[in-house]
Order: sequence, then C-alpha cells, then structure tokens
Amino acid sequence: MDTIKQYNKENTPNASKLMESLRYSGYDNNIAICDLIDNSLDANATNISIEINLDSKKDAYIAVCDDGSGMDEEILEQALRLGSITRRNIESDLGRFGMGMVTASISIAKRIEVFTKRKDQDMLTSVMDLDEMSTNNNFNVYREKSTQEEISFAQYHGLKESGTILILRKCDKLTKPGLMEFVDSLKKDIGETYRYFLRSGKKITINNRDVEIIDPMWTDGLLTEDYKQTSEVYSDETYDIKVEGSDTKESFRVKIYILPKFDQSIMKKLKIGIRNQGFYVLRNYRQISKADSLGGLWEGHNSLNRVRAEIIFSGNLDSAMGVNYTKHNIKPIQSVVDKIQNDIMSQITTLKKRFEKATKVEESKDLSFNEAERIISQKNKLLDKADPEKSGKPMPLNPVVKKRNTHIQEEPNKPGRPSLSHLARFETHSFGLTGPIFEVEKQGKITIIQWNIDHPFYERFLIQYKDNSDLINAVSFLVYSLGESKLKYSNEDSYEMLENIMSTISTNLRVLLS
Repeated sequence: MDTIKQYNKENTPNASKLMESLRYSGYDNNIAICDLIDNSLDANATNISIEINLDSKKDAYIAVCDDGSGMDEEILEQALRLGSITRRNIESDLGRFGMGMVTASISIAKRIEVFTKRKDQDMLTSVMDLDEMSTNNNFNVYREKSTQEEISFAQYHGLKESGTILILRKCDKLTKPGLMEFVDSLKKDIGETYRYFLRSGKKITINNRDVEIIDPMWTDGLLTEDYKQTSEVYSDETYDIKVEGSDTKESFRVKIYILPKFDQSIMKKLKIGIRNQGFYVLRNYRQISKADSLGGLWEGHNSLNRVRAEIIFSGNLDSAMGVNYTKHNIKPIQSVVDKIQNDIMSQITTLKKRFEKATKVEESKDLSFNEAERIISQKNKLLDKADPEKSGKPMPLNPVVKKRNTHIQEEPNKPGRPSLSHLARFETHSFGLTGPIFEVEKQGKITIIQWNIDHPFYERFLIQYKDNSDLINAVSFLVYSLGESKLKYSNEDSYEMLENIMSTISTNLRVLLS
C-alpha cells in the first residue's frame, strides 16, 4: 500500500460521447448567447452586434461580432478547448471557468466558426465541428491563418482592425419557433443582464436593432414618456464575508429598492408583481440570476410587489456564492445565507409591514359605512344603548391603545362622510396587530366605532368583502352593538373585566383568522 503508484495509463474521454453530453449543460438559448457576449466584453469590446438568421432550418446561423482586442494564436488555441487556460482578472472579467465559449455554443449548434484579429496581426480562423469529432472520435479542430475569402467575409461582417466574429452553424437546438419571438426575447434578456454595461456606454445590437436597458430596479435607466417615475433606494450597504480557506474577507453589496407607485392596471402591464419580486444577483455587475428567492429566504407577498433587491459581488466570492460555469443562479454557502437572513431580510420584513398597512389604508378608502350609519341612526330610538347623561363619565379609551393611536380616516364633515346628525360613525385607525378589533368612544350623542385596520378581522370581514354591502352592514351592526354594550355597562368596577373580555375575543379571532 505504501508503494508509489505510477499514474501512466491514458484515460482520454470518448470525444463523441463527452461533447454530446455537454450539449445538455442547462443552457437555454438566451443564456448561451449571453455567455458569448461575456467573452466580447472581457476583450474590451465597445460594440457587439448579434445577427440571427433563421430563414431556413438547414442554413440557420447566429453570429456574434465585436470590436474587442481579438485573439492571437495562443489564445485562439485555448478558446475552443474545454477548460481553457487564459489569464483572467477575477474581480472584473465575466468569464472564469474556461468552458463558456464551447459549452454555450454547442448547446445551440454543432459547428463553431471563429474569425479573429489582433491589431497589426494576421487574421486567424478556427473551426470546431461536432460531426467531424463524432466521425473521427477525437477533439481535433481546424486552426490556421485566414484565407483571403475568409478575410473578405469577416470584413463584410464588420471585422476591421481588431475583434472577433463567432458564428454558430448547424443550429439544431433552437428553442424559439420564430425569428421575431427569438429576437424580442433575447433583447429583453440582454438589456436586463447587461444594464450596467449598457449604461456605461457599451452598445449591443441584434439584427441592427439597438438593445435598450431593461432595468428591473426602475432607476434612471428606464424613463419613458409614459412612466417617468423612478425608484427610491431604501438602503445601500456592504457586507463582509470570510472567504473559505483564506484569512481575507471579501464583501458583497446589497441595494434594496422601492419601486414607483402605479395604478394596479399599470402594475399589471409592467409585470410588477409577485413573480418579479426577490433578489437580482450580479457578478462583476453582470446579472446571473433574477427574482431569486435564494432558497425560500424571500417569500413572495403582494405587499412586496414594489420591493426588489440587488446583490452585487466580484468573482472573488464565486465559491461562497455557489456560482457554476453557466453563471446562472447561485447557491450561497450557509454563512452568506445567514448574513442575508439576519441583515437583509429584516429590512424586507419592515417594508412588508409598511406596505401591508399602506394597502389597508388605500383599501379602506373604498369602504363605505354610510348605509350602516344611516340605519343605526334611523332605528336609534329602538336600540338598547348607553346614555352618557345617565351613566356618568364616558367610556375611556384604553390608555395603551390611545398612546399608539394613529388616525387615518377622513374628517367627519368632508364630502362622502355622513353629517354629524347621524348617531353612529365608523372610522379606521391603526392600533397594531396585537391591538383590539375595535375601540369605541362617545362624542355627545354620537357613538364612534374605531376599526383596527391591523387586525385580521378587519381584512377578512371588511376588505375582502367590501363590495358586499349586506355583509358590511351586518358586521358593522354586530360591532356597534358590542360597542354600545361596552359603553353601557362599563364603570370603574367593571372596566377591567370588560377589557379582558374584549381582549380575549380579539386574541382568539386573531389566531383563528390568521
């Protein structure tokens, strides 16, 4: 067992089987093309043009052309090699694993043609063909100086002093049925994935149409004539994390946004909803995941429709963030999850509570208690109620509730409110989630019922059925009757007992309705 083992037997993989397997690496067409754009940006390209031709299935092709630095013979040799060895700046380059050009390309096509030129150097051509690999069962590719015909072809497609043209042919794995659908879908994905690069001056076109910024955060990158509002940055913080196997600490940035407030119809049109909530993850400012719950950390809720967050990190945190070679989605290690759970989700919870309350306030404006107030006033002489002139002091408001009372109702005499001649009035207040279902006060001869919008009873019986006037009236009559009973029988001796009864009712209903 202690003898030195000689690892001297060749174990070359079967070329045909391996390449066919790699065609199912989890790319969709848009993600694959974005991987090819990464290479162009890493080559410092300013202009990237994508040409998609689906005129016939046999001759369909996709070309990615850039004006970057191009490749010399040594780099080109690595470009079409699995696990290529190239010098990269992990803190800024978009590629890393040396797999992207090949695996992304063959997820769409069986043939890859590369024409590349460095400034003041000869143009080079390289071709990888999976059919040839399958026939010969080897990994051989073609690589030579470009012929005059190839030079003319490349120049026609825009390759001048320097740059690279990559053409995918034998495209047998296209997932979009039509050209327009393909182009529109790709434009949106690229516009969102590379929004920071487009904002910095990079230009990307698809079939001669400019790719425009798609900004899911609604910052200044998306201002149109119809929607000129921009988001509010709720917080923008940097968080440190220790890199595994190292004494150094790296940091990632989290920006939490509150999107503009639109009418519900516009929100629906702009697809601002639960499906697009969550974390938008950017590696070296290139988006690799969107609307990500990060394994359920972010639980979708209608109150969070206007809340989104960006997580921005450098390639130094690839291992901690769980980035794979497709650069699509992440699976962060536990320490990162804990950091997000403790420091970021608490902020999301705060915003959820804020918008839940705001939503209830908005919905409360649509509720009308006019009919209930009118009927109570009309039948007032028939009702068994408290008489403040005979019962001594009016019922005091619970001091704990009074301290946190926040009025949100319209003033009594504003349009839409009943006149003060009505002997009952319903108002909406915020007493907190643990507060009572309602409070009651007497103002002269008027009984005032103060609904607690934070209690689930209010939402389940009033907000959800705000269009059912019969149910609204019935629930209002019930609570009015309880309120009058509380006023009528409350005195210094019975006050605490009545409060305990109402507290028990509120607590039990809170539990049962939540």
